Amino acid sequence: MLGIAPDGWCLALTEPSSMYTLSIPGITLSTSSLVGLFTLFRDERVRSTDTAQIELAGAPAGVNVTRYNGVLALRQPGTAEEILAAMLTEHRRAEFVEPDDTQRKSWQVTRAAWDGLFEFVDLCRQPQLLLSSDQIEIAEASASARGTRFFFSDLCSEALQSTYGFAACGPAIPGTRDINSRHVLHVAYALAQDLPVPGRVLDPYREDSEAFRYGLEWAETLIQLPELRGAIPVEKLRPILGVMRGEGKAVDANNADILTMLARVLPDQPTYPQVDDLLHSHGLIDDLALPDSFGTPVDIGEPVTPLAERVRERVATLIRDRSIAHADSELKAGRISRRAHRERCDVARLQHGRHSHEQGNRLARALANRDVGTLLETLDRADDHNRGSKQAFYDTFGVKLIGVRAAQRRRAIFSLCGYTEDEQAAWERDAVQRKAERDAQRDLDDARTIAGRARYVGAKCGEISGVEHVDRAIRDGYSTIQSFRRGAAHVYALVRGTEPEARRLSAQDGTLAYARAVLEKRAA
Repeated sequence: MLGIAPDGWCLALTEPSSMYTLSIPGITLSTSSLVGLFTLFRDERVRSTDTAQIELAGAPAGVNVTRYNGVLALRQPGTAEEILAAMLTEHRRAEFVEPDDTQRKSWQVTRAAWDGLFEFVDLCRQPQLLLSSDQIEIAEASASARGTRFFFSDLCSEALQSTYGFAACGPAIPGTRDINSRHVLHVAYALAQDLPVPGRVLDPYREDSEAFRYGLEWAETLIQLPELRGAIPVEKLRPILGVMRGEGKAVDANNADILTMLARVLPDQPTYPQVDDLLHSHGLIDDLALPDSFGTPVDIGEPVTPLAERVRERVATLIRDRSIAHADSELKAGRISRRAHRERCDVARLQHGRHSHEQGNRLARALANRDVGTLLETLDRADDHNRGSKQAFYDTFGVKLIGVRAAQRRRAIFSLCGYTEDEQAAWERDAVQRKAERDAQRDLDDARTIAGRARYVGAKCGEISGVEHVDRAIRDGYSTIQSFRRGAAHVYALVRGTEPEARRLSAQDGTLAYARAVLEKRAA
Protein backbone atom coordinates (compact mmCIF):
# COMPACT_ATOMS: atom_id res chain seq x y z
CA MET A 1 0.00 0.00 0.00
CA LEU A 2 1.25 3.51 -0.84
CA GLY A 3 0.84 6.81 0.94
CA ILE A 4 1.71 10.33 -0.20
CA ALA A 5 2.13 13.43 1.90
CA PRO A 6 3.30 16.95 0.96
CA ASP A 7 6.12 18.98 2.46
CA GLY A 8 8.20 16.05 3.60
CA TRP A 9 5.55 14.42 5.83
CA CYS A 10 4.66 10.75 5.50
CA LEU A 11 1.02 9.64 5.71
CA ALA A 12 0.35 7.05 8.37
CA LEU A 13 -1.08 3.83 6.90
CA THR A 14 -3.12 1.48 9.02
CA GLU A 15 -2.94 -1.76 7.00
CA PRO A 16 -0.19 -2.69 6.51
CA SER A 17 2.05 -0.18 8.27
CA SER A 18 4.64 1.48 6.03
CA MET A 19 8.15 0.18 6.26
CA TYR A 20 9.94 2.44 3.75
CA THR A 21 9.76 6.09 2.86
CA LEU A 22 11.14 7.68 -0.27
CA SER A 23 11.71 11.42 0.11
CA ILE A 24 12.32 14.05 -2.54
CA PRO A 25 12.29 17.81 -1.95
CA GLY A 26 8.78 18.76 -0.83
CA ILE A 27 7.22 15.27 -0.94
CA THR A 28 7.55 11.96 0.88
CA LEU A 29 6.17 8.73 -0.54
CA SER A 30 5.75 5.50 1.36
CA THR A 31 5.49 1.79 0.62
CA SER A 32 5.24 -1.38 2.62
CA SER A 33 7.86 -3.36 0.67
CA LEU A 34 10.93 -2.98 -1.51
CA VAL A 35 8.86 -4.34 -4.39
CA GLY A 36 6.60 -1.32 -4.01
CA LEU A 37 9.57 1.03 -4.38
CA PHE A 38 9.53 0.45 -8.12
CA THR A 39 5.98 1.76 -8.29
CA LEU A 40 7.26 4.93 -6.62
CA PHE A 41 10.14 5.08 -9.09
CA ARG A 42 7.63 5.48 -11.93
CA ASP A 43 6.22 8.65 -10.35
CA GLU A 44 7.23 11.48 -12.69
CA ARG A 45 8.20 13.67 -9.71
CA VAL A 46 10.64 11.03 -8.50
CA ARG A 47 11.99 10.21 -11.95
CA SER A 48 12.83 13.85 -12.62
CA THR A 49 14.61 14.34 -9.28
CA ASP A 50 18.39 14.14 -9.13
CA THR A 51 19.50 10.87 -7.55
CA ALA A 52 21.47 12.66 -4.82
CA GLN A 53 18.24 14.33 -3.64
CA ILE A 54 16.33 11.05 -3.28
CA GLU A 55 16.42 9.66 0.26
CA LEU A 56 15.35 6.13 1.21
CA ALA A 57 14.51 5.60 4.89
CA GLY A 58 13.63 2.41 6.74
CA ALA A 59 15.73 0.11 4.55
CA PRO A 60 18.39 -2.25 5.92
CA ALA A 61 22.05 -1.32 5.61
CA GLY A 62 23.39 -1.70 2.10
CA VAL A 63 20.08 -0.99 0.35
CA ASN A 64 20.25 2.19 -1.70
CA VAL A 65 18.71 3.93 -4.70
CA THR A 66 20.84 4.51 -7.78
CA ARG A 67 20.40 4.83 -11.53
CA TYR A 68 21.24 2.55 -14.42
CA ASN A 69 21.33 4.24 -17.83
CA GLY A 70 19.24 7.06 -16.39
CA VAL A 71 16.58 4.73 -14.92
CA LEU A 72 16.09 4.50 -11.15
CA ALA A 73 17.36 1.20 -9.79
CA LEU A 74 17.89 -0.53 -6.43
CA ARG A 75 21.06 -2.04 -5.03
CA GLN A 76 21.36 -4.38 -2.05
CA PRO A 77 23.74 -7.12 -0.93
CA GLY A 78 23.17 -10.81 -1.68
CA THR A 79 22.94 -13.18 -4.62
CA ALA A 80 20.28 -12.89 -7.31
CA GLU A 81 18.32 -15.76 -5.75
CA GLU A 82 18.56 -14.30 -2.25
CA ILE A 83 17.44 -10.83 -3.37
CA LEU A 84 14.42 -12.18 -5.25
CA ALA A 85 13.36 -14.50 -2.44
CA ALA A 86 13.67 -11.75 0.17
CA MET A 87 11.80 -9.12 -1.83
CA LEU A 88 8.95 -11.41 -2.88
CA THR A 89 8.57 -12.82 0.64
CA GLU A 90 8.50 -9.35 2.12
CA HIS A 91 5.83 -8.18 -0.34
CA ARG A 92 3.75 -11.27 0.38
CA ARG A 93 3.88 -10.71 4.14
CA ALA A 94 3.01 -7.03 3.73
CA GLU A 95 0.14 -7.34 1.24
CA PHE A 96 -0.86 -10.96 0.63
CA VAL A 97 -1.19 -12.43 4.12
CA GLU A 98 -4.07 -12.25 6.61
CA PRO A 99 -3.41 -11.69 10.33
CA ASP A 100 -3.72 -15.46 10.87
CA ASP A 101 -0.85 -15.94 8.34
CA THR A 102 -3.07 -17.47 5.64
CA GLN A 103 -2.50 -16.15 2.11
CA ARG A 104 -5.20 -13.92 0.73
CA LYS A 105 -7.04 -14.89 -2.41
CA SER A 106 -6.48 -12.82 -5.52
CA TRP A 107 -9.71 -10.90 -4.95
CA GLN A 108 -8.76 -10.11 -1.35
CA VAL A 109 -5.57 -8.30 -2.36
CA THR A 110 -5.71 -4.60 -3.21
CA ARG A 111 -5.31 -3.59 -6.82
CA ALA A 112 -2.18 -1.54 -6.07
CA ALA A 113 -0.43 -4.41 -4.28
CA TRP A 114 -1.38 -6.90 -7.01
CA ASP A 115 -0.28 -4.66 -9.87
CA GLY A 116 2.91 -3.79 -8.00
CA LEU A 117 3.80 -7.50 -7.79
CA PHE A 118 3.29 -8.21 -11.47
CA GLU A 119 4.98 -4.99 -12.54
CA PHE A 120 7.96 -6.15 -10.50
CA VAL A 121 7.88 -9.54 -12.24
CA ASP A 122 7.93 -7.75 -15.59
CA LEU A 123 10.75 -5.50 -14.41
CA CYS A 124 12.91 -8.58 -13.74
CA ARG A 125 13.51 -8.80 -17.49
CA GLN A 126 16.00 -5.99 -16.79
CA PRO A 127 18.32 -7.44 -14.12
CA GLN A 128 20.46 -4.29 -14.09
CA LEU A 129 17.66 -2.51 -12.23
CA LEU A 130 18.11 -4.87 -9.27
CA LEU A 131 21.63 -6.27 -9.59
CA SER A 132 25.05 -4.69 -9.88
CA SER A 133 27.50 -5.76 -12.59
CA ASP A 134 29.40 -7.84 -10.03
CA GLN A 135 26.22 -9.62 -8.89
CA ILE A 136 25.28 -10.38 -12.48
CA GLU A 137 28.76 -11.79 -13.19
CA ILE A 138 28.52 -14.04 -10.12
CA ALA A 139 25.05 -15.25 -11.18
CA GLU A 140 26.27 -15.96 -14.72
CA ALA A 141 29.29 -17.87 -13.44
CA SER A 142 27.10 -19.90 -11.09
CA ALA A 143 24.69 -20.75 -13.91
CA SER A 144 27.57 -21.70 -16.19
CA ALA A 145 28.94 -24.06 -13.54
CA ARG A 146 25.54 -25.79 -13.51
CA GLY A 147 25.57 -26.07 -17.29
CA THR A 148 22.80 -23.48 -17.78
CA ARG A 149 22.48 -19.80 -18.64
CA PHE A 150 21.50 -16.99 -16.30
CA PHE A 151 18.05 -15.50 -16.93
CA PHE A 152 16.90 -13.26 -14.10
CA SER A 153 13.27 -13.37 -15.30
CA ASP A 154 13.31 -17.19 -15.05
CA LEU A 155 14.60 -16.99 -11.49
CA CYS A 156 11.82 -14.54 -10.68
CA SER A 157 9.16 -16.88 -12.09
CA GLU A 158 10.50 -19.75 -9.99
CA ALA A 159 10.61 -17.61 -6.86
CA LEU A 160 7.10 -16.33 -7.53
CA GLN A 161 5.75 -19.87 -7.84
CA SER A 162 7.55 -20.96 -4.69
CA THR A 163 6.48 -17.94 -2.64
CA TYR A 164 2.91 -17.28 -3.85
CA GLY A 165 1.83 -20.58 -5.34
CA PHE A 166 1.25 -19.21 -8.84
CA ALA A 167 3.45 -18.24 -11.77
CA ALA A 168 3.85 -15.05 -13.81
CA CYS A 169 0.64 -15.78 -15.70
CA GLY A 170 -1.32 -15.54 -12.43
CA PRO A 171 -3.60 -17.89 -10.46
CA ALA A 172 -6.89 -19.43 -11.58
CA ILE A 173 -9.78 -17.01 -12.00
CA PRO A 174 -12.42 -17.71 -9.34
CA GLY A 175 -14.90 -20.34 -10.49
CA THR A 176 -12.93 -21.21 -13.65
CA ARG A 177 -9.91 -23.18 -14.73
CA ASP A 178 -8.47 -20.23 -16.63
CA ILE A 179 -5.40 -18.51 -15.23
CA ASN A 180 -4.73 -14.81 -15.62
CA SER A 181 -2.67 -12.09 -13.98
CA ARG A 182 -5.23 -9.27 -14.48
CA HIS A 183 -6.55 -8.30 -11.08
CA VAL A 184 -9.78 -6.89 -12.48
CA LEU A 185 -10.73 -10.31 -13.86
CA HIS A 186 -10.34 -11.94 -10.47
CA VAL A 187 -12.41 -9.27 -8.74
CA ALA A 188 -15.12 -9.43 -11.42
CA TYR A 189 -15.55 -13.21 -11.21
CA ALA A 190 -15.39 -13.14 -7.41
CA LEU A 191 -18.29 -10.67 -7.41
CA ALA A 192 -20.20 -12.88 -9.86
CA GLN A 193 -19.98 -15.70 -7.30
CA ASP A 194 -20.85 -13.39 -4.42
CA LEU A 195 -17.53 -13.98 -2.70
CA PRO A 196 -16.84 -11.51 0.14
CA VAL A 197 -14.62 -9.04 -1.69
CA PRO A 198 -13.31 -6.53 0.90
CA GLY A 199 -14.30 -2.88 0.63
CA ARG A 200 -10.65 -1.81 0.45
CA VAL A 201 -10.38 -3.87 -2.75
CA LEU A 202 -13.61 -2.56 -4.29
CA ASP A 203 -13.13 1.12 -3.46
CA PRO A 204 -10.48 1.84 -6.15
CA TYR A 205 -12.72 0.17 -8.75
CA ARG A 206 -15.71 2.23 -7.68
CA GLU A 207 -13.68 5.37 -8.36
CA ASP A 208 -12.33 4.20 -11.74
CA SER A 209 -14.95 4.43 -14.49
CA GLU A 210 -12.54 2.90 -17.00
CA ALA A 211 -11.65 -0.20 -14.96
CA PHE A 212 -14.24 -2.60 -16.36
CA ARG A 213 -13.74 -2.29 -20.10
CA TYR A 214 -13.10 -4.79 -22.86
CA GLY A 215 -15.93 -7.20 -22.08
CA LEU A 216 -16.08 -6.74 -18.31
CA GLU A 217 -18.72 -4.00 -18.22
CA TRP A 218 -21.07 -6.40 -16.42
CA ALA A 219 -18.79 -6.39 -13.37
CA GLU A 220 -19.29 -2.66 -12.84
CA THR A 221 -23.01 -3.37 -12.37
CA LEU A 222 -22.16 -5.99 -9.73
CA ILE A 223 -20.17 -3.43 -7.76
CA GLN A 224 -23.06 -0.98 -7.77
CA LEU A 225 -25.80 -3.62 -7.33
CA PRO A 226 -24.99 -6.28 -4.70
CA GLU A 227 -28.41 -7.89 -5.31
CA LEU A 228 -27.11 -9.44 -8.54
CA ARG A 229 -23.94 -10.91 -7.07
CA GLY A 230 -24.12 -14.67 -7.27
CA ALA A 231 -27.67 -14.51 -8.63
CA ILE A 232 -26.94 -14.98 -12.36
CA PRO A 233 -24.09 -16.98 -13.94
CA VAL A 234 -21.61 -14.87 -15.90
CA GLU A 235 -22.52 -16.64 -19.18
CA LYS A 236 -26.06 -15.26 -18.78
CA LEU A 237 -25.25 -12.05 -16.96
CA ARG A 238 -22.96 -10.77 -19.72
CA PRO A 239 -25.56 -10.79 -22.54
CA ILE A 240 -28.40 -9.65 -20.25
CA LEU A 241 -26.53 -6.58 -19.08
CA GLY A 242 -25.11 -6.07 -22.56
CA VAL A 243 -28.57 -5.86 -24.14
CA MET A 244 -29.90 -3.61 -21.37
CA ARG A 245 -26.89 -1.31 -21.66
CA GLY A 246 -27.18 -1.20 -25.45
CA GLU A 247 -30.79 -0.10 -25.13
CA GLY A 248 -29.94 2.56 -22.55
CA LYS A 249 -31.98 0.77 -19.87
CA ALA A 250 -30.90 1.06 -16.26
CA VAL A 251 -30.31 -2.08 -14.21
CA ASP A 252 -31.11 -1.36 -10.60
CA ALA A 253 -32.88 -2.68 -7.53
CA ASN A 254 -36.24 -2.18 -9.26
CA ASN A 255 -35.61 -4.78 -11.96
CA ALA A 256 -32.88 -6.96 -10.44
CA ASP A 257 -35.42 -9.58 -9.30
CA ILE A 258 -37.15 -9.94 -12.65
CA LEU A 259 -33.81 -10.16 -14.47
CA THR A 260 -32.76 -12.91 -12.09
CA MET A 261 -36.02 -14.75 -12.70
CA LEU A 262 -35.77 -14.45 -16.49
CA ALA A 263 -32.17 -15.67 -16.40
CA ARG A 264 -33.39 -19.03 -15.09
CA VAL A 265 -35.35 -19.75 -18.29
CA LEU A 266 -32.42 -18.96 -20.58
CA PRO A 267 -30.13 -21.73 -21.84
CA ASP A 268 -26.76 -22.10 -20.11
CA GLN A 269 -24.93 -20.09 -22.75
CA PRO A 270 -27.54 -17.88 -24.39
CA THR A 271 -26.91 -15.80 -27.49
CA TYR A 272 -27.61 -12.09 -27.55
CA PRO A 273 -30.64 -12.58 -29.85
CA GLN A 274 -32.13 -15.10 -27.38
CA VAL A 275 -31.66 -12.64 -24.52
CA ASP A 276 -33.03 -9.82 -26.66
CA ASP A 277 -36.19 -11.83 -27.43
CA LEU A 278 -36.77 -12.69 -23.78
CA LEU A 279 -36.27 -9.17 -22.47
CA HIS A 280 -38.46 -7.71 -25.19
CA SER A 281 -41.27 -10.19 -24.61
CA HIS A 282 -41.38 -9.13 -20.95
CA GLY A 283 -41.37 -5.41 -21.72
CA LEU A 284 -37.87 -4.65 -20.43
CA ILE A 285 -36.71 -3.29 -23.78
CA ASP A 286 -38.70 -1.46 -26.44
CA ASP A 287 -39.35 -2.01 -30.13
CA LEU A 288 -36.54 -0.80 -32.33
CA ALA A 289 -37.28 2.65 -33.69
CA LEU A 290 -37.16 3.31 -37.40
CA PRO A 291 -34.23 5.44 -38.63
CA ASP A 292 -34.85 9.18 -38.34
CA SER A 293 -34.56 9.54 -42.11
CA PHE A 294 -38.02 8.00 -42.51
CA GLY A 295 -39.51 11.02 -40.79
CA THR A 296 -38.47 13.22 -43.71
CA PRO A 297 -40.32 13.04 -47.05
CA VAL A 298 -38.24 12.29 -50.16
CA ASP A 299 -38.77 13.41 -53.73
CA ILE A 300 -38.69 10.30 -55.90
CA GLY A 301 -39.21 12.34 -59.05
CA GLU A 302 -41.48 11.65 -62.01
CA PRO A 303 -40.95 8.91 -64.61
CA VAL A 304 -40.16 10.21 -68.09
CA THR A 305 -41.57 7.08 -69.79
CA PRO A 306 -43.40 3.89 -68.83
CA LEU A 307 -40.02 2.14 -69.00
CA ALA A 308 -38.66 4.45 -66.29
CA GLU A 309 -41.62 3.66 -64.03
CA ARG A 310 -41.19 -0.07 -64.61
CA VAL A 311 -37.46 0.09 -63.83
CA ARG A 312 -38.19 1.86 -60.52
CA GLU A 313 -40.84 -0.71 -59.59
CA ARG A 314 -38.76 -3.72 -60.55
CA VAL A 315 -35.54 -2.50 -58.86
CA ALA A 316 -37.32 -1.35 -55.69
CA THR A 317 -39.20 -4.65 -55.42
CA LEU A 318 -36.06 -6.69 -55.96
CA ILE A 319 -34.19 -4.74 -53.25
CA ARG A 320 -37.12 -5.08 -50.83
CA ASP A 321 -37.51 -8.82 -51.41
CA ARG A 322 -33.78 -9.47 -51.05
CA SER A 323 -33.61 -7.47 -47.81
CA ILE A 324 -36.56 -9.36 -46.33
CA ALA A 325 -35.16 -12.71 -47.46
CA HIS A 326 -31.81 -11.87 -45.85
CA ALA A 327 -33.56 -10.86 -42.63
CA ASP A 328 -35.50 -14.14 -42.68
CA SER A 329 -32.31 -16.16 -43.07
CA GLU A 330 -30.57 -14.22 -40.28
CA LEU A 331 -33.52 -14.84 -37.95
CA LYS A 332 -33.64 -18.53 -38.82
CA ALA A 333 -29.91 -18.85 -38.15
CA GLY A 334 -30.32 -17.16 -34.77
CA ARG A 335 -28.08 -14.22 -35.63
CA ILE A 336 -30.71 -11.53 -35.01
CA SER A 337 -33.65 -11.18 -32.62
CA ARG A 338 -37.30 -11.09 -33.59
CA ARG A 339 -37.58 -7.35 -32.99
CA ALA A 340 -34.46 -6.74 -35.12
CA HIS A 341 -36.02 -8.90 -37.85
CA ARG A 342 -39.25 -6.93 -37.68
CA GLU A 343 -37.38 -3.62 -37.87
CA ARG A 344 -35.36 -4.76 -40.93
CA CYS A 345 -38.51 -5.89 -42.73
CA ASP A 346 -40.31 -2.64 -41.89
CA VAL A 347 -37.39 -0.62 -43.23
CA ALA A 348 -37.30 -2.70 -46.42
CA ARG A 349 -41.02 -2.16 -47.06
CA LEU A 350 -40.86 1.57 -46.38
CA GLN A 351 -37.74 1.96 -48.50
CA HIS A 352 -39.61 0.41 -51.43
CA GLY A 353 -41.89 3.43 -51.63
CA ARG A 354 -38.98 5.88 -51.30
CA HIS A 355 -36.97 4.49 -54.22
CA SER A 356 -36.45 7.22 -56.84
CA HIS A 357 -36.94 7.22 -60.61
CA GLU A 358 -33.32 8.28 -61.17
CA GLN A 359 -32.11 4.93 -62.53
CA GLY A 360 -35.19 4.41 -64.67
CA ASN A 361 -35.06 7.92 -66.13
CA ARG A 362 -31.37 7.57 -66.93
CA LEU A 363 -31.98 4.35 -68.88
CA ALA A 364 -35.09 5.75 -70.57
CA ARG A 365 -33.21 8.83 -71.77
CA ALA A 366 -30.31 6.70 -72.96
CA LEU A 367 -32.72 4.59 -74.99
CA ALA A 368 -34.41 7.66 -76.49
CA ASN A 369 -31.02 9.15 -77.43
CA ARG A 370 -29.67 5.85 -78.79
CA ASP A 371 -26.92 6.07 -76.13
CA VAL A 372 -26.02 2.44 -76.41
CA GLY A 373 -22.88 2.90 -74.30
CA THR A 374 -24.91 3.84 -71.22
CA LEU A 375 -27.28 0.91 -71.78
CA LEU A 376 -24.37 -1.52 -72.17
CA GLU A 377 -22.86 -0.38 -68.85
CA THR A 378 -26.07 -1.38 -67.04
CA LEU A 379 -27.56 -4.20 -69.10
CA ASP A 380 -24.58 -6.02 -70.64
CA ARG A 381 -23.73 -7.78 -67.40
CA ALA A 382 -24.04 -11.25 -65.90
CA ASP A 383 -27.59 -12.33 -65.02
CA ASP A 384 -27.32 -11.43 -61.32
CA HIS A 385 -26.18 -7.87 -62.05
CA ASN A 386 -28.87 -5.19 -62.49
CA ARG A 387 -31.49 -7.92 -62.70
CA GLY A 388 -34.38 -5.56 -61.94
CA SER A 389 -33.52 -3.21 -64.84
CA LYS A 390 -33.26 -6.16 -67.25
CA GLN A 391 -36.63 -7.47 -66.10
CA ALA A 392 -38.15 -4.02 -66.71
CA PHE A 393 -36.92 -4.03 -70.32
CA TYR A 394 -38.47 -7.47 -70.81
CA ASP A 395 -41.77 -6.31 -69.26
CA THR A 396 -41.87 -3.21 -71.48
CA PHE A 397 -40.42 -4.41 -74.80
CA GLY A 398 -40.40 -8.21 -74.53
CA VAL A 399 -36.62 -8.20 -75.00
CA LYS A 400 -34.99 -11.02 -73.05
CA LEU A 401 -31.70 -10.04 -71.40
CA ILE A 402 -31.54 -12.75 -68.73
CA GLY A 403 -30.74 -16.40 -69.38
CA VAL A 404 -29.24 -15.80 -72.85
CA ARG A 405 -25.71 -15.98 -74.23
CA ALA A 406 -23.58 -12.85 -73.88
CA ALA A 407 -23.55 -12.23 -77.65
CA GLN A 408 -27.35 -12.49 -77.84
CA ARG A 409 -27.75 -10.11 -74.93
CA ARG A 410 -25.39 -7.57 -76.49
CA ARG A 411 -27.12 -7.80 -79.88
CA ALA A 412 -30.52 -7.27 -78.22
CA ILE A 413 -29.28 -4.08 -76.54
CA PHE A 414 -28.04 -2.68 -79.86
CA SER A 415 -31.36 -3.62 -81.48
CA LEU A 416 -33.22 -1.64 -78.83
CA CYS A 417 -31.35 1.43 -80.03
CA GLY A 418 -32.08 0.65 -83.67
CA TYR A 419 -28.57 -0.51 -84.63
CA THR A 420 -28.19 -3.00 -87.45
CA GLU A 421 -25.53 -5.67 -87.17
CA ASP A 422 -23.20 -3.66 -89.45
CA GLU A 423 -23.75 -0.52 -87.40
CA GLN A 424 -23.08 -2.50 -84.23
CA ALA A 425 -19.81 -3.80 -85.68
CA ALA A 426 -18.74 -0.26 -86.61
CA TRP A 427 -19.66 1.08 -83.17
CA GLU A 428 -17.67 -1.67 -81.47
CA ARG A 429 -14.62 -1.04 -83.68
CA ASP A 430 -14.80 2.64 -82.71
CA ALA A 431 -15.23 1.65 -79.07
CA VAL A 432 -12.04 -0.42 -79.21
CA GLN A 433 -10.21 2.54 -80.72
CA ARG A 434 -11.60 4.94 -78.13
CA LYS A 435 -10.55 2.62 -75.33
CA ALA A 436 -7.05 2.28 -76.78
CA GLU A 437 -6.78 6.07 -76.95
CA ARG A 438 -7.97 6.44 -73.36
CA ASP A 439 -5.51 3.79 -72.20
CA ALA A 440 -2.67 5.44 -74.09
CA GLN A 441 -3.50 8.84 -72.64
CA ARG A 442 -3.69 7.36 -69.13
CA ASP A 443 -0.31 5.68 -69.59
CA LEU A 444 1.15 8.94 -70.87
CA ASP A 445 -0.24 10.90 -67.92
CA ASP A 446 1.07 8.34 -65.42
CA ALA A 447 4.50 8.28 -67.05
CA ARG A 448 4.62 12.11 -67.14
CA THR A 449 3.84 12.26 -63.41
CA ILE A 450 6.64 9.84 -62.51
CA ALA A 451 9.21 11.32 -64.89
CA GLY A 452 8.36 14.79 -63.62
CA ARG A 453 9.95 13.89 -60.29
CA ALA A 454 13.32 13.02 -61.87
CA ARG A 455 16.02 15.66 -62.17
CA TYR A 456 18.59 16.08 -64.96
CA VAL A 457 21.36 18.63 -65.35
CA GLY A 458 22.13 19.95 -68.83
CA ALA A 459 25.24 21.80 -69.95
CA LYS A 460 23.25 24.85 -71.06
CA CYS A 461 19.91 24.64 -69.31
CA GLY A 462 20.84 23.79 -65.73
CA GLU A 463 18.56 21.48 -63.71
CA ILE A 464 15.41 20.30 -65.47
CA SER A 465 12.79 17.62 -64.82
CA GLY A 466 12.77 14.22 -66.48
CA VAL A 467 9.75 15.33 -68.57
CA GLU A 468 11.61 18.38 -69.90
CA HIS A 469 14.68 16.22 -70.56
CA VAL A 470 12.66 13.83 -72.76
CA ASP A 471 10.59 16.56 -74.46
CA ARG A 472 13.70 18.52 -75.44
CA ALA A 473 15.44 15.43 -76.74
CA ILE A 474 12.48 14.43 -78.94
CA ARG A 475 12.03 18.00 -80.12
CA ASP A 476 15.71 18.01 -81.14
CA GLY A 477 15.17 14.89 -83.25
CA TYR A 478 16.22 12.17 -80.81
CA SER A 479 13.24 9.98 -81.60
CA THR A 480 14.51 6.40 -81.46
CA ILE A 481 14.93 4.40 -78.27
CA GLN A 482 17.86 2.02 -78.23
CA SER A 483 19.26 -0.23 -75.54
CA PHE A 484 22.89 -1.04 -74.89
CA ARG A 485 24.49 -3.61 -72.63
CA ARG A 486 26.77 -2.33 -69.92
CA GLY A 487 27.98 -5.35 -68.08
CA ALA A 488 24.92 -7.32 -66.96
CA ALA A 489 22.64 -4.29 -67.20
CA HIS A 490 20.68 -2.71 -70.04
CA VAL A 491 21.18 1.01 -70.66
CA TYR A 492 18.54 2.94 -72.61
CA ALA A 493 18.91 6.14 -74.61
CA LEU A 494 17.24 8.30 -77.24
CA VAL A 495 19.33 8.50 -80.41
CA ARG A 496 19.18 10.57 -83.61
CA GLY A 497 19.95 8.62 -86.75
CA THR A 498 23.44 7.21 -86.64
CA GLU A 499 24.95 9.97 -84.56
CA PRO A 500 27.08 8.79 -81.63
CA GLU A 501 25.53 11.34 -79.31
CA ALA A 502 22.48 10.17 -77.30
CA ARG A 503 20.13 11.27 -74.51
CA ARG A 504 20.10 9.01 -71.47
CA LEU A 505 16.87 7.33 -70.28
CA SER A 506 16.16 5.38 -67.10
CA ALA A 507 13.57 2.74 -66.27
CA GLN A 508 13.92 3.62 -62.57
CA ASP A 509 13.08 7.34 -62.79
CA GLY A 510 10.25 6.98 -65.33
CA THR A 511 11.91 8.74 -68.29
CA LEU A 512 12.02 5.50 -70.34
CA ALA A 513 8.29 4.88 -69.90
CA TYR A 514 7.52 8.54 -70.65
CA ALA A 515 9.63 8.53 -73.83
CA ARG A 516 7.89 5.37 -75.06
CA ALA A 517 4.43 6.81 -74.32
CA VAL A 518 5.21 10.05 -76.18
CA LEU A 519 6.67 8.29 -79.22
CA GLU A 520 3.78 5.79 -79.36
CA LYS A 521 1.26 8.63 -79.31
CA ARG A 522 3.13 10.43 -82.10
CA ALA A 523 3.23 7.28 -84.18
CA ALA A 524 -0.51 6.73 -83.70
